[in-house]
Amino acid sequence: MQLPDSLAGITSPSSRYSARSLCINVPFVTPAADNLAVMTLFTDHKDLIGLPVVEDDRPFGMINRHIFLSQMARPFFRELYDRKSCIAFMDKYPLVIEADSSLESVAQQVVATGDKSVTDGFILTDAGRYIGIGLGIDLIRTVSDLQTQQHQQILQSIDYARVIQDAMLDRSHQLMARDLHDWCLNWQPRDGVGGDYYAFHRHAHGWLALIADCTGHGIPGAFMTVILQSALENALKLADVQAPAAILQAINQQIKQTLGQLNASQQTSLSNDGCDAIVLSVDSEQHQLRWASARVQAFMLARHSAETMALAGDRVGVGYTDTPEDYQWHEHQLPLSQGDMLFILTDGVTDQPGGERNIMFGKKRIQALLTRYQDLPMPALSEAFRQDYLNWQGNQARRDDVTWFGFRY
Repeated sequence: MQLPDSLAGITSPSSRYSARSLCINVPFVTPAADNLAVMTLFTDHKDLIGLPVVEDDRPFGMINRHIFLSQMARPFFRELYDRKSCIAFMDKYPLVIEADSSLESVAQQVVATGDKSVTDGFILTDAGRYIGIGLGIDLIRTVSDLQTQQHQQILQSIDYARVIQDAMLDRSHQLMARDLHDWCLNWQPRDGVGGDYYAFHRHAHGWLALIADCTGHGIPGAFMTVILQSALENALKLADVQAPAAILQAINQQIKQTLGQLNASQQTSLSNDGCDAIVLSVDSEQHQLRWASARVQAFMLARHSAETMALAGDRVGVGYTDTPEDYQWHEHQLPLSQGDMLFILTDGVTDQPGGERNIMFGKKRIQALLTRYQDLPMPALSEAFRQDYLNWQGNQARRDDVTWFGFRY
């Protein structure tokens, strides 16, 4: 019997989550009782698996039904043992558990004693005094029920966390829909909520977007997106909204201050978390693209071009302990022409294993697909790309959160 991980949090002394909840009131005998009395009790109580032996309200031993009946069925054993003390067939060292013990403790003790306590049951006491027995099957059933309840509670919490994360991202999604004429966005957390994040803001000459992949996925990743959103809001107040590198630097400082990750000598926490991110600013008046990238893949495809170009970026993450507080990401600039396409992806896409050889989806495959589908409207391109990605993934488990954002100028 393996102790379930979910029992780690079940430590309440209340009867609902303690050994007391397993207590069954069954007949018992004293050491003075003979085996004929034991035989009578087992005959009258067909479901009695173990018969406790109690002396002066203290547990003395346990008689296993199967062992007792097997012995007494042997030739001449009834004649020899009927009138002798019941301790002849008694287990002198049954498992004895205090009623206020946590279910975690009960499970650990049952596991330690092996199959005997599962099949025979165990004696329960209150301050050392006998109060009843517990059965291994009831312990297993209770643990299973608690696991189911905890699993449902976790799923309900994640479902509601998804509502909160959706609401947090909704403003940016609405601005994209209003200000971009040909665009796509695919945001798919691996576990309901996740660490991928996107943001979209207007400025005087165009717009700014951020796509990020925070440490972790699921609940930890979602926590990091909240920290990132706060860091971005502060960065937009401190830095030039049209200066992507300056915004990344401000975000880096905000995350490090929030998590106590200033540097190795000043670090005040065990956290080493942050994000990979790209910030890009489009000047619609000057038809210019400016960007700074911290380990995020981005591709540019000029209209009717036969080649997809990877945008340059720094191989330094944002907010991590080994990223200097004053690190300056390189800022890049390109002219934009009508019909040019930009496509940004988190590493949940590039690093997903699949295909016949179970290798990563990879940068070259992405570039080839963008070239193949370049004449499609962005929503259709996104759907064609998604189908190829899912076909590649096949039966492989999703490795990470997945996000891509694309637009045509």
